[in-house]
Amino acid sequence: MRALNALRPYLGHIVICGAWAWYVYRHYLGRPLEHTAVFTRDLDCVTPTRVPVMEGVGLLESLENADFVWVPKGSDNPPAAVFVWPRRRAAEVEVEFLAPARGSGTSRVVSIQPNITAQALRDLDILLEDPMVVELDERSVEAGGSSFQGAVRVPRLAHFSMQKALIFPRRQAEDQAKDLAYVFDLIDSTNKLADQLLGDVVRAHASGHHKEVQRFREVAGRQFASPAFVKKVVEQIPPERRPLSAYAEREVAGWLARLAAALSE
Repeated sequence: MRALNALRPYLGHIVICGAWAWYVYRHYLGRPLEHTAVFTRDLDCVTPTRVPVMEGVGLLESLENADFVWVPKGSDNPPAAVFVWPRRRAAEVEVEFLAPARGSGTSRVVSIQPNITAQALRDLDILLEDPMVVELDERSVEAGGSSFQGAVRVPRLAHFSMQKALIFPRRQAEDQAKDLAYVFDLIDSTNKLADQLLGDVVRAHASGHHKEVQRFREVAGRQFASPAFVKKVVEQIPPERRPLSAYAEREVAGWLARLAAALSE
């Protein structure tokens, strides 16, 4: 919440992705999570390759005014920027900027604003395409904790899920399981997002994302047909709400069958 408040002037230019996007889906669009649910406090922000300076205050100043500390990431020159709070060696919150790679993709860092760099990655454009705007009302359960009320932008459910499939071959094994655990959580009918995701994927297909939809179907179909991989996926879910592997396999297979039928209409 501290990061969202610091970035408030720029929330119309940022798309929140990663764990925070999943949290927004679940808590505001689907079956709400318990307040005791634990997820990363890291905030991944996808931006265009250039971000205008708002109200004369740049991103660097906005974050430093909220006591975030700049930390270099990687060996590039200049390095990608990461901002941590409250201290470099005891970070409780981390903000990182990501931007779509352009051209050959050899440049791993891009300057999105004076004195602000972002990690340049492939397959981010889809997250910036027609994002959803969701009104948040976040209040810390801790005494003296911060709060945030306002609108944030998150990827369309389909775009979030398809992007996980697009980057799947480039991810480490642990990250692959984590990525598809988020996708399974959206597909799981008990979380009340499965129908919305299905309709979103159908609309994405109709809008021209044929290859991306096909890639998503292939990755989800193949990986959730592997008992060994499904076991890794469900292990990403906290024990108090962890399903059986067989349940996850059935849920995904049934949802993919419904998607195939919807796409053939």
